[in-house]
Amino acid sequence: MRVAIFSDVHGNLSALEIVLADIERQSPDLIVFAGDLCLFGPRPAECLRLVLERQLPSVIGNTDAWLADASTPPEHHPEAIEWTRGQLSPDELARLGGLPFALRLSPTARAADDLLIVHANPRDWTQIVFPPEAEQIERWGKVRQSDAELKQLFGGLEAAVVAYGHLHIPSVRPWGDLTLVNVSSVSMPGDGDGRAKYALLEWRDGHWSARHTRLSYDTIAESDAFRENQPPRWEEAVASLAKDGYYYPQRI
Repeated sequence: MRVAIFSDVHGNLSALEIVLADIERQSPDLIVFAGDLCLFGPRPAECLRLVLERQLPSVIGNTDAWLADASTPPEHHPEAIEWTRGQLSPDELARLGGLPFALRLSPTARAADDLLIVHANPRDWTQIVFPPEAEQIERWGKVRQSDAELKQLFGGLEAAVVAYGHLHIPSVRPWGDLTLVNVSSVSMPGDGDGRAKYALLEWRDGHWSARHTRLSYDTIAESDAFRENQPPRWEEAVASLAKDGYYYPQRI
């Protein structure tokens, strides 16, 4: 069983098209989207329709829930949410909000061999799972989330692998009998690498392996889409794409 998982598109159609084309060349048994499809990019409707047209199994992300829920608190990027909602039909918003919280894939009859796919973690769609402790020290100079702290999120969970996005940083973190795989993000990376990313998980010889793929995409086309459609603070996104080759939600 080979499963391609991509996450955190955030309305970036240029990157999404590149990722899907590369995934199709890999001919996996299944393609799964792990949440956060529309918010912050210039072409949210096009991204949603592409995923819906291909009937890709998907789970809901925090920004998908923000868009679909009219009671979203105002501190959650109100201008971007209002603009993005205006690009989507009521039916599209309902379909976005109706995505399941998790998907479970079973290569055997044993639940302990399962692959669980969520947006952020198995408990909610907001709490972050950080990379392994050593990588945290290398990246941030300290441990931001110890292995012991993961018990509240993963304790008692029966599976072999949990795959997720949300943090936008690719990583593989062993924890007890679990392997925690951050598939990273199609858009708005958190690791300083502007390329679009996804992960391919494979069940073979009684265990799962994970491999991340990094792809360059047409950032000029994405900048042009920002200029044409002008979502909130689009100028900052264009400047960020020109300077760094990517944009990030804190900047918009």
